[in-house]
Amino acid sequence: MLAQMSCTELSEWEQFYDIEYFQTDLIDTHFSCLSHHITNIVCKDHGLTPADFSLLNPQTRPEPDTETSDEAMMLAAEGITGGKRYVPGCG
Repeated sequence: MLAQMSCTELSEWEQFYDIEYFQTDLIDTHFSCLSHHITNIVCKDHGLTPADFSLLNPQTRPEPDTETSDEAMMLAAEGITGGKRYVPGCG
């Protein structure tokens, strides 16, 4: 069965793809499938899907770590040169 599209719908799709190129999605899909195949060759029981290798798939992105422990902050501050290290209780 052939689906038919009106001229207005065709024009809307044309405008959409002028702004949103499908090429990035297509390239991401190809490379994520390629990475998945390579992983299958190296390790058979990994439990991953091609979506796990996608760079554009928002569901596979880890949530940003919004909280940093005090110890991690102190370690990061030790690497900053020229600054003063904060020590709780000292003025």
